[in-house]
Amino acid sequence: MSFAITVGAGLLQTFSMKRYSITSLILALAAFVVIAFPQQLSGNGRVAAQKRRVGRPGKTQAIKKGAIDYSRFSHATPKHRGACNTCHQVPTSNWKKVSNFPDVADFPGHNDCVGCHRQQFFKGAKPVICSICHSRVSPRDDARFSFRNPASPGQFLIEFPHDRHQDVIARMLRRGPIAEQSLFVRASFTTVAAGETKHYNNCEICHGPLTIAPVAPPAGWPDSFVPDAATFKNAPASHAACFNCHWKAQQPTNENCAGCHKLPDKPAAIPVLHDVHLRISLKFRHAREQHLAECTACHINITKSPTLRGLKPDVPITACTECHNKDGLRLDLNKELEALDNNRDFSCAYCHTSDVGRRNPPPGHYLIAGREPIKRRDVK
Repeated sequence: MSFAITVGAGLLQTFSMKRYSITSLILALAAFVVIAFPQQLSGNGRVAAQKRRVGRPGKTQAIKKGAIDYSRFSHATPKHRGACNTCHQVPTSNWKKVSNFPDVADFPGHNDCVGCHRQQFFKGAKPVICSICHSRVSPRDDARFSFRNPASPGQFLIEFPHDRHQDVIARMLRRGPIAEQSLFVRASFTTVAAGETKHYNNCEICHGPLTIAPVAPPAGWPDSFVPDAATFKNAPASHAACFNCHWKAQQPTNENCAGCHKLPDKPAAIPVLHDVHLRISLKFRHAREQHLAECTACHINITKSPTLRGLKPDVPITACTECHNKDGLRLDLNKELEALDNNRDFSCAYCHTSDVGRRNPPPGHYLIAGREPIKRRDVK
């Protein structure tokens, strides 16, 4: 240090004697400081280190981009695509607490994870990987999410062939009275006494009346129209509707998970199969006395479908107008189309809420009415 100071003094004297300009003197002093005190100027190397990191951004970004997120579990990961019973025990030890039959009702145990993920499992006091199953990651708290975690997106497509099940029902009905058919029934399906609502022994084996009021969509019910539970039919949400036949007797059995659960080609391809909020005719009520016909009288396309992929419970307009646009009975469709003739802002309200009723009526509606289709913008 003393040597550097001495050299600096000598330089000042030299520059002074040669009468250099003030600007040259300042530049020389700045160069001297950089050479004499590099560590002090860089903040013990921090500035230099920062410069080195800035010079190679690609490598840092690549590490972050390729890092594995152990807070998420994906069945699509190649090492997770083995036989389901490699991790899932059938049945799980808690099945009696949550089910009426031996079922998979819990997450895999720790041993099923540690075999491959020991390093992540013991990483710190609160390993990130534990947050997949545990609602609180703590060595003193073993609380877990309900199974399956409703907050986690679905990872499988459910392969359900309506056509095959319709054939099974048809064969059973040919065997004899319903009372003799004890094989294909659902726990929630029961026969009714005379005078009560009639139920059919086919689609309602799985799609019975909904008993819980539907949850409103995030934006609320359109037009504040709140449908009651009897407006809809329910849909199987667990193995209960399947294992009566597929536990051991018929394939796919309880050990053949892949018989129904299919991984999609792309994770984003998993559709919402049952979303009551997407109904076009929201005001249609299944439990209405006049609507208690056999299900396939209206849902004519369901029973021929070999898959749920792209399946819609669509009903042709002719199934509605048989009653709702028939001479001598009712002319509900014609009346609304005529109202639209006089007011382009008219919203069809007999079947639809305004989110659908303010659209242009489909060509099929005009076909049934025997008229040429028109667009709202063309109404004078």
